[in-house]
Amino acid sequence: MKYGLLVHQTTRNLGDDVQSYAIENLLPHVDYILDRENLDKFQSWNNEPVATVFAAWWMWKKYNWPPASNIIPLFISMHFNNYDVYEKSSPVTTEWIEQGTPGREYMEAYGPVGVRDLSSVEFLSEQGIDNYFSGCLTLTLPKQKETEDKGTYVVIADLRPDLCKAVHDWLEPSGLKVIDVTNDLKADNADLTWEERRENVIERLTLLQNAKFVVTRRLHVTLPCLAMEVPVISIFNINKPGEYTRWKPYDNWTHFVTQEDALAGKFDFDYNNPPANKDIYKKTRENLIQRVQDFVTEMESYGEEPKLEDVRKTTYTEEELKQFRYDLRTEILDKWLSHSRTLLREAQHSWDQQKKMENITTENKNLSSQNQKLKIANEAQTNSIRKRNKLILALAGMCGILLAIIILLILKL
Repeated sequence: MKYGLLVHQTTRNLGDDVQSYAIENLLPHVDYILDRENLDKFQSWNNEPVATVFAAWWMWKKYNWPPASNIIPLFISMHFNNYDVYEKSSPVTTEWIEQGTPGREYMEAYGPVGVRDLSSVEFLSEQGIDNYFSGCLTLTLPKQKETEDKGTYVVIADLRPDLCKAVHDWLEPSGLKVIDVTNDLKADNADLTWEERRENVIERLTLLQNAKFVVTRRLHVTLPCLAMEVPVISIFNINKPGEYTRWKPYDNWTHFVTQEDALAGKFDFDYNNPPANKDIYKKTRENLIQRVQDFVTEMESYGEEPKLEDVRKTTYTEEELKQFRYDLRTEILDKWLSHSRTLLREAQHSWDQQKKMENITTENKNLSSQNQKLKIANEAQTNSIRKRNKLILALAGMCGILLAIIILLILKL
């Protein structure tokens, strides 16, 4: 049996490559590299079946589902996120797995679907698709080699600036060296071979392995640390929708603090003697390894060069699959156009509102300038009147004195 390794070719997140590395460690060998977002275009030699572990984040390109029929999947450690057009993804939500479609049949034929978080459990359950919580395959990662500087530094991974400063301030009295890292990748990562990307993953995991402890907001930093038994503090707010979808139920599996407590320097964690991680994950780790091993055993039972029809579980024809994809993509195109028009209208409205505000601001500035000029003119006029009144009073006083003198002279005469 041939095996394929799922890789997100254009990813900008090292966490995707960490997941691929976790898959690779559990396969007997890798014969094909499969691009996660373009599985519909995959071709194998002589259309031979390719067993593939589907542990990954799904999916930006829902219109590419289902994968090519020669991909035989193990649905495990999957995460489904319905990012739509506003998050620069697809306008499709559930059309790709509706009843009676090849997309749905592919899910059900190779199910149940193992997912890594409770949000994905909820999504698939709402669609009536058999599923279970499998946990994330990065929990199966092996320990990395020890280095000479083991335990002499702390790793901070991908904290926003204010949180990063708060953690640095908290750690300052410890005297420990602090290393800041990010899982963000440059665009040219897509040009690297899997072998080069694997080395980058191993380098990062080795850095984490030898840290005294790690502080992060990244799920795929936290879970590898659990797997490698490296003390880790996770910073997240489980009640925020974007964090709930990724972190539940792992908030109970790790030492974590909220962002607010972190900013306030409230860490219930001894940096001199970091507490060991909770061991809740270990049963899930064992189950994940066993499930992949069972999958490999099943695939090996078909022999070295099985025929696709002996392994494939779906029944739709290639013509039915092509028609489904055509219909789905036509529907998507209509929705994209509709969304695009809406976005253009919203952008135009926003632009118009901005111009109105700019015009109002300009008018206010002009009025302010005019008011200032009027104020200066009024002050000048007021000062002129005051001076004139003073002069009149002075002249009136002088006239009074002259009149008094004249009256006195007349009386003397």
